[in-house]
Amino acid sequence: MAGGGYRVRMTAGHEIVVVTPILKARDLTESAAFYEHLAFTVDIFSDDYAFVTMAGHELLHLATADSPSVAAVYVNVPSVDDWRTRCISAHRTPTAIRHRPWGMREFTVMDPAGNTLRIGTNA
Repeated sequence: MAGGGYRVRMTAGHEIVVVTPILKARDLTESAAFYEHLAFTVDIFSDDYAFVTMAGHELLHLATADSPSVAAVYVNVPSVDDWRTRCISAHRTPTAIRHRPWGMREFTVMDPAGNTLRIGTNA
């Protein structure tokens, strides 16, 4: 499911970049129940992360991780390694790349305004 579905698609050169909003959840179980009541499907991948889908299309993510972030998005890119290098060259300090239970290799980085970009590639 990661990387597919209906989302904003932006082209940077030849690569397709897919952006998905990440909403904060105080309690993942409570948030999952809310979205399921609205007829969405919720796939919980860990204690702090879930995908919300409808008809097989990934619409948004839920995260419980505490963060000083103003807002967050998931950016699905062809090469997470290249994008991490770009962040470093933009004088930002990204986290290490991690393999995640939802089938992605990803890292996070904050933009100058304090927004979180979670950047990943299908593993």
